[in-house]
Amino acid sequence: MGKKEKGKKAVPEVHKWLGMELPVIKKERRNTLIMASVGTKVLISLITVYVFHSFLDTFGHFNSYSIVPNVLQGMVPWVNDTGQFYYPPLALVPVLIAYAGSLIGGFTSFVVVMWILMAACDVGTTLCVYYIGLKMYKEQTAFIAAMLNATAFSAAYFSFTTFDALPVFIAAFAVMATVYNNKTGGYLATVTGLFVKLWPIILYPFLWIYNSRGSSIIKEGKERAAGILLATVGIFGLMLLLGYNRFLFYVSDVYCNTIPYLVSQVLGAAVPFDMIMWAFRVLMVIVIVGALYWLSLQPGNITRMIKMILLAIFVLVFFLQYRSPQYSVWMLPFVALLVAGDIVGILTFYWVQLLAFIEFPLTFWVLWVNDHYVSKWAPVFFTVLFISYGVLLWRALRSKEGISNA
Repeated sequence: MGKKEKGKKAVPEVHKWLGMELPVIKKERRNTLIMASVGTKVLISLITVYVFHSFLDTFGHFNSYSIVPNVLQGMVPWVNDTGQFYYPPLALVPVLIAYAGSLIGGFTSFVVVMWILMAACDVGTTLCVYYIGLKMYKEQTAFIAAMLNATAFSAAYFSFTTFDALPVFIAAFAVMATVYNNKTGGYLATVTGLFVKLWPIILYPFLWIYNSRGSSIIKEGKERAAGILLATVGIFGLMLLLGYNRFLFYVSDVYCNTIPYLVSQVLGAAVPFDMIMWAFRVLMVIVIVGALYWLSLQPGNITRMIKMILLAIFVLVFFLQYRSPQYSVWMLPFVALLVAGDIVGILTFYWVQLLAFIEFPLTFWVLWVNDHYVSKWAPVFFTVLFISYGVLLWRALRSKEGISNA
């Protein structure tokens, strides 16, 4: 396989993995992507600490580390008062692995193991982007998309500070599994993402619609999608009954690095914040429903599916009144896939990475803290940031679509 016979085109080499037939990646390409991903992390950590004299935030890791002894005694973080750990149960998997490492070197070892785990997740996401890209483009453009994901330096910083690289990898894997015809694997990956950090479940209806190509949404639901979803709803509902509801507290939190907060500062007291907040929530729902409808018009179009997934994640991140800076990482693989063939989009991609790095960690405590601005220049900065994200979204959504590239 892979050798060209006389008079015949060469058949691309593939290998079977988890029910998928994946093209074999050339060793040089694979090694380049891995080195780019790891190298970007090393470089941004050194620049952060030694050039900008800023910090690698370990607050989240300390919260995770501190709850493990209670978990090992049978306590449940989101039920018992075991610290600020409001994530679903599978989020404990990397935490427990890192805690095993801490038995040798304490909290420092815990952090280092978390860094290694998240770096591995980022490499996995980069390879997923490459494989998805091969379904959308020629190999060179797929490689560019993967390199964009690997060299996103703001996202590289967050791999040191949070475990968001894990749900991002799960989401990218879900899409990869789906476009390589492992439908059940794609669904189960999004469900896994739900039990790690909630948000990846937003991919589920998009994958369902895409998988209905050649049949119908109802038929696909009867075959697998509806059953998996109903089981997931049942398990999650049981978790809520057992006390997993602290994440709902965030519904009322207001952070100043959000679009609703910025709009409220511009409009002043003339419009109550609650009205602004609910207007953006309603708009978010309308956009997501519209994205689902738009995909349903061409359910077999991979590019359109990636676009609509990106749009849904974008409004989820920016239209709510609560946002942590690392949430921008959720969009990264999908943006990289869509701007890879657009030089202006690529430049905008890196410009947004720069602004995201300035937002956190460089201007935290300088321009803003979680719940308020600390400088008169903060509204100006966030206006530029949100406009830049909007331009990046526009460049991504305007990329060309075929009639169907399934």
